Amino acid sequence: MKTATHSALFIPGGCLTAQAFRGYLNGSLSATEQIRVKEHLRSCRICSDALEGYKRHRNQDFLQGDLEMLSTRIRKRYAAHLNRKTTFPVMIVIVLIIFFIIILIAYYIIRFLLINPS
Repeated sequence: MKTATHSALFIPGGCLTAQAFRGYLNGSLSATEQIRVKEHLRSCRICSDALEGYKRHRNQDFLQGDLEMLSTRIRKRYAAHLNRKTTFPVMIVIVLIIFFIIILIAYYIIRFLLINPS
């Protein structure tokens, strides 16, 4: 039974589950489970960073601030992506128009020179 509880703390890759984080923060894990989690947190940078995120987001002010910051970043990245998408086709059209104008000018110059050889 203990093995099932211990294995329930970790995902197949070896890191802590979300339930393990919550249990650790709430103090609802057994003493043995607490020790296993602490040992894992000392050796796993990903889980220790995730734990700090869990702690930070328990405070609604931090959570709201982080959500706003992420939302702003996403909007900026999306806007930059849209600008890149619309800029590229516009540039192609401008280049094609200029190329077409140059060809027309060359055609009329050649035609004028052929009709009126001096």
